[in-house]
Amino acid sequence: MHEIEEKESVWNRTISRRSFLKKTAIFGAIGGLGIEGFALEPRQVAVTNTDIYISGLPDDFDGFRICQLTDVHHGPLISIRFVEKVIEQANQLKPDAFVLTGDYVSSAPKYIRPVINAFGKLKAPFGTYAVLGNHDHWESEELCVKNFRRNKIALLTNTNAVITKRGSICIAGVGDYMEDTQEPDKAFKGIPYDMPRILLSHHPDYSEEIPKDIRVDLVISGHTHGGQIQIPLLGIAPIIPSKYGQKYINGLVKNSKTQVYVSRGVGMIGIPVRFSCPPEIAILTLKKKDVSFQI
Repeated sequence: MHEIEEKESVWNRTISRRSFLKKTAIFGAIGGLGIEGFALEPRQVAVTNTDIYISGLPDDFDGFRICQLTDVHHGPLISIRFVEKVIEQANQLKPDAFVLTGDYVSSAPKYIRPVINAFGKLKAPFGTYAVLGNHDHWESEELCVKNFRRNKIALLTNTNAVITKRGSICIAGVGDYMEDTQEPDKAFKGIPYDMPRILLSHHPDYSEEIPKDIRVDLVISGHTHGGQIQIPLLGIAPIIPSKYGQKYINGLVKNSKTQVYVSRGVGMIGIPVRFSCPPEIAILTLKKKDVSFQI
């Protein structure tokens, strides 16, 4: 009898120990997420560098550096002071041009003017180009347009700009995939087919719907935030706001029509956390590809 009781006691202690270790691991992970995800990582902005190969790129644009900022979400969670520090960091990278791919504000129209004024401090020899995101429409498209104009930033809603050295490239933009229209014929109006083309689209899902007869060498997007929380080592996120799931989580992606760069963005929405998914300033370096372009 005593032997049975002693065995049961040992078993219970073993179960308790396992339960304790399991709970300790769970709470340790939650604690780590709390410290890293809420307090540290959202302010640890990473600079990423990606080479983008484009067929027929003029020699003068081989090495042309584009800096992308997106999904800043200035509002209750993201202070203007933080945004200004990000802009200062981006300026120090000395890119040839800046592109802004939407969702500059969250929660209220009052955040629009300060954040776009901050973007007005971006300095690059070939300018700054922007499109709007869904949050910008929700707060006030009119105020966004007005403030971009005031800061002399080209807002490319279904239109384009041409950057010229000895050769030329086109940067175009479309309206937001959720709240506006996408008119690629207008976006590339007047652009020769053999001119390299970069398209700004806040939402990466639009890249799947580009008409086959329209040349697009690169789509630059944001919107997904990288999921804000990624599983370490696996690089996947529990939630991605895209109908293509993990495909457009972040980074350079190729689909049947073009290549797409998706930035993790600068800000946050929803739960104010980033884990294994730091904010991003993206540097995209154009490289010449010595083959004929094919859709």
